[in-house]
Amino acid sequence: MKIFSILLLYLMLPAIGFCQSVNMPAVGASEDPSTTISKIEVTHNNTIITFKHFSDKGKWVQINKSMYLQNANGEERYAFIKCEGIPLRPLKYTATTDNELVEFKVYFEKVKPGTKEINIIERALSPMERSSEIRFFNYYNVSLLKSGKNSSAGYTGVVQDSVHLSAPALTVNSDSVMSDNIFNNFSIVYKNIFNAQLKFYEDPATLERLAGIHKSYYDALIKKGFSKDDAMKICSSKSIFSFEATK
Repeated sequence: MKIFSILLLYLMLPAIGFCQSVNMPAVGASEDPSTTISKIEVTHNNTIITFKHFSDKGKWVQINKSMYLQNANGEERYAFIKCEGIPLRPLKYTATTDNELVEFKVYFEKVKPGTKEINIIERALSPMERSSEIRFFNYYNVSLLKSGKNSSAGYTGVVQDSVHLSAPALTVNSDSVMSDNIFNNFSIVYKNIFNAQLKFYEDPATLERLAGIHKSYYDALIKKGFSKDDAMKICSSKSIFSFEATK
């Protein structure tokens, strides 16, 4: 009986070994300084990410169900499953007080064993598509193995990972250093956004869908009475995709 128990435990070790948890994971870059990742759990079935979002009265928050995880050092993607504590688009939650905490969880497919870092992408936008008032839950090079150092964020009571885009400490004659730090941080963000978009459009299935949509649009214009030349000009002059700001 003892030998059987030891053998059973040995067979279960691989499954047990890949249920992991990290509090305040180290983050390479993020786009929303008012939101931190407080915990990541990899269970038998899911990858669960807990967020803490602080908002002021009248401001709103929501999640896009197109959100996904990506192996920061590979090609694997993991789809959104569900969320708890935050509404899905088009629903919104509007803060009723200043510095209000919204703590929520997002469930994704389970990442593969051996994954060390992930990107969390709610919506990857180019710099031209970004808005100074709209923030998305995009995080890059999020560690599944180690925690980050904590520092105070701009909101009272918020504990934020120090590698987020927080302002550097001011010292005498530090303007040039501060500008360099801000430039470097935003360079990392834009580089990761660009790489995420490239990986998205490199997917043959994505390209096939986009081609089909554009062809259908072209055919619809002709059916409505446009000439072939006019339909081609319309298709080539402006993208048919319009991304609505959601946060």
